[in-house]
Amino acid sequence: MSLILIVDDKEENRYLLKSLLTGQGYEVVSAIHGADALEKARITPPDMIIADILMPVMDGFALCRRWKNDDLLKSVPFIFYTATYTDERDRAFALNLGADRFLVKPIDPEDFLKVVQETLEESPALSAAKAKPKTKKAEEEAEYLKQYNEVLIRKLEAKMEQLEQANKKLERDIDTHKKKSDKNARLKNETEKMVEERTAELKKTITQLEELNKVFVDREIKMTELKKRIEELEKKS
Repeated sequence: MSLILIVDDKEENRYLLKSLLTGQGYEVVSAIHGADALEKARITPPDMIIADILMPVMDGFALCRRWKNDDLLKSVPFIFYTATYTDERDRAFALNLGADRFLVKPIDPEDFLKVVQETLEESPALSAAKAKPKTKKAEEEAEYLKQYNEVLIRKLEAKMEQLEQANKKLERDIDTHKKKSDKNARLKNETEKMVEERTAELKKTITQLEELNKVFVDREIKMTELKKRIEELEKKS
């Protein structure tokens, strides 16, 4: 039974990955970041490590570099499994660090398990051969730091671009909402104005009716008096 160390700072990701691997008979141990993974691996070396890249304390790139320079761990296959670093240059940098595979989420579970099995079946010597020498020249160290910084800058720029797009969308949504609010306000004002006009017209009509009714009543009274006067004159005659 192969022991696989999975490294991810998100509990949900660890749970899903552990469920998938244990379902295939693998034994799984988890770590929440690179430093945690190194500590656990040095106590009980796994048969494989599957790591995310974007993590606190120690990210996946730094972990891989330390892993492949460790005499105890350098022959252990290292797989990157990421959803945030998807640029081809990220892949190239990861493989240059000594990683055996670079997988981008999402991936079909069957394809993922196939890669895991194939990587485990490769000879440890192949993984060890991908490891970097423990001692590096100053030029090589400088090149590593340069590439690492470039990776982080690309990710930062991509994140800033996402934030800018999100802000633009938010501004558009606010503008649309404001326009709707303005339109609703105009409709409300127009409706209120119409109600006021109709109310005034109704009051005017009522006043006119009252005046007409008064005139009509006055005329009725005069006609009654006139009829009464005629009747009195007829009696006298």
